[in-house]
Amino acid sequence: MKAQGLPISTIIIAALGLLVLVVIGAIFGGQITKFGRVTNECIGRCIVSDANMQTKAQAIGLSVDSDKDCNAAEREISGKYIAQGQAGIKPGDLVFCNKCCATTG
Repeated sequence: MKAQGLPISTIIIAALGLLVLVVIGAIFGGQITKFGRVTNECIGRCIVSDANMQTKAQAIGLSVDSDKDCNAAEREISGKYIAQGQAGIKPGDLVFCNKCCATTG
């Protein structure tokens, strides 16, 4: 009885398919990171009460408010948000809002 093996063409096609999946995964993974960052941005006024975060914000030129509540025309959005305008900032250097106040009208 003779052993049956996989033809070389099947092995090559499987390897190319795996390579394509890895490349697509890398591309998609990068886009998911961008999407996640955009969905976590404060869509209104970012309020930062932590002095270290305020210093970070000033260092990269972000406009944030300190220790203020949302006014009558705004409502506080619950959750953890980052200040807008941090597209090229590394994840460890992001400025996070203590409150995000969005305009209701």
